[in-house]
Amino acid sequence: MLHAATRSPGFDITRLSHVVLTTIDLDRSRHFYETGLGLEVTHADADILCLRALEETSHHSLVIERATGPGTCRRLGFHMFDDDDLRAAHDIFAAQGLDPAFVERPFQGLTLRVTDPLGVPLEFCARMDQTTSRMQAFHTHQGGRLSYLDHVQVPIDDVDAVWKFWAGMGFRLTEYTAEDGTDEVWGIWLKRKNNTQDIVFANGPGPRLHHFAYHTPEIANVIHALDVMASLGLTGSMDRSPGRHGIGNAFFAYLRDPDGHRVEIFTSHYAMIDIDQAPKRWDLSDTSRSQLWGIPAPKRWFTEASLFEGVPPRAPLRNAPPVTLEDWLAAQASLQTKA
Repeated sequence: MLHAATRSPGFDITRLSHVVLTTIDLDRSRHFYETGLGLEVTHADADILCLRALEETSHHSLVIERATGPGTCRRLGFHMFDDDDLRAAHDIFAAQGLDPAFVERPFQGLTLRVTDPLGVPLEFCARMDQTTSRMQAFHTHQGGRLSYLDHVQVPIDDVDAVWKFWAGMGFRLTEYTAEDGTDEVWGIWLKRKNNTQDIVFANGPGPRLHHFAYHTPEIANVIHALDVMASLGLTGSMDRSPGRHGIGNAFFAYLRDPDGHRVEIFTSHYAMIDIDQAPKRWDLSDTSRSQLWGIPAPKRWFTEASLFEGVPPRAPLRNAPPVTLEDWLAAQASLQTKA
């Protein structure tokens, strides 16, 4: 069963806003994201690093906080239209028993913290400190020339349950993966802004943060980012080689930062605006959903992810493993043996 987005949830979420991670070494993280990928540092001190991409006027889309243990994700941030939406959301979440609270966050206005029913830590704000972007300061563009934070992906133990909640917040389905010949949904691509996704949920041990993704305007930028990483001696950060997703049509590459957090850089997804544009279905066995060309993702791409701080992952309800690079190589070897 496909869950329709609630048209009037009582508050207006406009887009993904920011991601908050932890690190054991802020200097290493800064080198990776600023020198390597080309993000702009908007604040740095002994305990916190804030960064943003070229088109962003808000103070930050990525926050990295110092910690003493392995890197985790502390929260996912979303933007609401105005402060009245935050207050309305507080009352709605409280009525649902989710224990929301207003919190102080640097460089943000009124901020609402809540955890969704599946354990995903969230915060919402409607205002953030603003300054002119570097969009047309072309002499400052470097690394991957990343333009804006686009989406996050979260492995989850119960896709249907999380879908019902997020559809209730007004998130609309654009594409989905289902087990072959059934209506058992394995992954969902949900959006508030006018492209294919703000957040993706996929069957797996969770909740965890699989990756966060920055858009860049040109395919050449994706390749240049990898060249820059190589020239900096960071080839070990490359997690998945370039290709083109079937889902979303994105040309992509994936990297892992010094703490193991996975970041995607991509371009070329499409607009999804009109209400009569139906979601696109993909069969789980169809590897072209993950890559229209190229080889399937390695097993680690499906199994490794960042923990949400203090949230133990749960085993998924469905045993529906995807086709991996290792599966593909085994199949090719079998074909060669038969030949």
